[in-house]
Amino acid sequence: MQTLSLFDDLVVDAPVTEGIKYAGSKLKLLPYILQLIQKVNPHTVLDGFAGTTRVSQALAQTGHRVIANDIAVWSKVFGTCYLLNPHPAEHHQPLIDHLNALPGKDGWFTENYGGEPNSGCSVGEDKLKKPWQKHNTRRLDAIREEIERLSLSESEKAVALTSLILALDEVDSTLGHFVSYLNDWSPRSHKKLHLKVPRLIPTTESHCVA
Repeated sequence: MQTLSLFDDLVVDAPVTEGIKYAGSKLKLLPYILQLIQKVNPHTVLDGFAGTTRVSQALAQTGHRVIANDIAVWSKVFGTCYLLNPHPAEHHQPLIDHLNALPGKDGWFTENYGGEPNSGCSVGEDKLKKPWQKHNTRRLDAIREEIERLSLSESEKAVALTSLILALDEVDSTLGHFVSYLNDWSPRSHKKLHLKVPRLIPTTESHCVA
């Protein structure tokens, strides 16, 4: 828990949230945002430009009804996972186990975003920097194809995609911005991609994701 004081008469603990490395993340601002919101004490809060949805996640855990909005498709996926999921973590574990067990395959992600693991740097055969090593993009190709093949509900698909995005963030060779690929492979990029069930939030309000 983060504990910071912006006002002498009010101290707010920010609940734990999940997200990816992102230059615009409001993670460190969460205690301040929650303090300001408590001064107004609203029931419904619009989280415009929701991004990684860390603010939405925090608000949902502090008893607010959240309207999360962002133009980015991946932000809507995160919002659906954390705000609209009706199932406990145990419901999703078999799906995550199934996706983790898939053998890798060459596909679009490997062709465009995979680099050779033995090159010593994140430069592929086409001399362009790559965010992931091929041993992980092959797993990404297989998992992404399987998610589309399975007959999943909207919330189940969002949980699976969020799990995949979070896992990719753990094995990338970037600094959290789409142009900041590293010249040399980061230590984490050598690790094997592994999905986990996201830290789901019990649904207590009729949240909206737009």
